[in-house]
Amino acid sequence: MRPKAAAKKRSEFDPNTFLSTIDCGRKIAAFSKKQTIFVQGDPSDAVFYIQKGKVRLTVVSKSGKEATIGILNEGDFFGEGSLQGSLAVCAPQPQ
Repeated sequence: MRPKAAAKKRSEFDPNTFLSTIDCGRKIAAFSKKQTIFVQGDPSDAVFYIQKGKVRLTVVSKSGKEATIGILNEGDFFGEGSLQGSLAVCAPQPQ
């Protein structure tokens, strides 16, 4: 009887390591309280990472009523749906 191969250990995703090692496409922005960051339906090619603070996700009905559908905290990502079907290409920057 052969011994079973050890399962590969999956490493945890570390957003701080990821954000500190990508070469381009990274932009740090600060937003004030209650400032709109992104509106559903607007064109976008970005994923957002919350370094500090909280983000409230809302939807607005046809009659104009706003409802909160989620609260995101430090360490959360949002906006990844905007990249569905897209291919992100990072071109070297001239020095």
